[in-house]
Amino acid sequence: MRNLLLQGGLIIDPATNTRDILDVLIENGIITQISANITPPYPVRTIKIPNTIVTPGLIDLHTHVYDAVNQTGVNADLVGVYSGVTTVVDAGSAGCYTFGGFPKYVIPNNKTRIICMLHISRAGLSYQPDTSRREDIDVEETIRVITNNKPLIQGVKIRAIGPGVPRMGIEMVTLAKRAATEAGVRLMVHIGDRGIEKGSGPTLTRELLPLLEEGDIITHLFTGNAGSIIGPDGHVIPEILDAQNRGVFLDTAHGRNNFSFAVAKTALEEGVKPQSISTDITSPGREKTVHSMTEMLSRFMALGFSLEEVIQMSTFNPAQALDMEDSLGTLQVGRTADISVLSEETGDWLFHDTDGGKLRGEKALKPVITIKAGEVFSPTWGPHPWGWLPPAAS
Repeated sequence: MRNLLLQGGLIIDPATNTRDILDVLIENGIITQISANITPPYPVRTIKIPNTIVTPGLIDLHTHVYDAVNQTGVNADLVGVYSGVTTVVDAGSAGCYTFGGFPKYVIPNNKTRIICMLHISRAGLSYQPDTSRREDIDVEETIRVITNNKPLIQGVKIRAIGPGVPRMGIEMVTLAKRAATEAGVRLMVHIGDRGIEKGSGPTLTRELLPLLEEGDIITHLFTGNAGSIIGPDGHVIPEILDAQNRGVFLDTAHGRNNFSFAVAKTALEEGVKPQSISTDITSPGREKTVHSMTEMLSRFMALGFSLEEVIQMSTFNPAQALDMEDSLGTLQVGRTADISVLSEETGDWLFHDTDGGKLRGEKALKPVITIKAGEVFSPTWGPHPWGWLPPAAS
């Protein structure tokens, strides 16, 4: 039965300024009605969800889901529909020489919607360091693979770190930008190099930021590693504020090694406005640091963001970053029924960043059910031994 009634949840949809207890009627995978006390004139499967939050399907803008190909790739459905997320963006697991497995093996074997950024390194993350020398980059083949795989591929990814920085300098970024421009897609740039001590080696962050245009994406915004957005004087570098003002999209991407509460607090105090919350989830990251998309949202609430803000940063904003706001990121009649149903729990939670920082929070989110194109998915047990909620502070 493809007809479904979600009954009694609190709908929060920042794109339409909706916050109300409403029912949602789904017919053949499409939202056909959103209103109070819906009584369908025909049999439907009814799921009663009082005391839950109903949001547009969560979008994780930075993941690594080249499962069984890259060593740290994680199953897309495990971190997608079975974790409260309906759409994931793979941020450069594959390059132009290794992308073929995505459309042939990964996409057909997952229910979660997958969108890709193609790594500028021809082999992607099949080995590391991924971009060490000029020969690692094949601009023409990158353009060809993107052109032949749209709309599955929506951007070019570069990790502006590693041994390629002293060897190639800013050329590695200009080559990636050229490939993105000629292919008609955006550029996503990883900043933050944990491989060098701060001040002991070259970084490209300040030099690359002026090259980025409206719609390009900076990811790992709050990294505490070398090349962060905090300068030697302890203040936000002006280049990130300039980029923000001209429309460069700012993504946070926690990851295993690239999130600092101290950097986040300084940046927020000095006017940096992150636009999306993402995980940079991998198989080891799910076990050790990132855990889940809902835990990332909880960490941002502990940083002072409201529930509505974290939902917007994981629904409508990433949909805009992908130029897909006409189909993703909001709940409206006539749209595909991609819906996340969450529970908000109150407690005393302890969150950890990747630099040893700790932060306590009173609210935490966990997935209840996920609706993807009208199909219902129940979450797994969760990434922690005790389930989905973050560690208790005491």
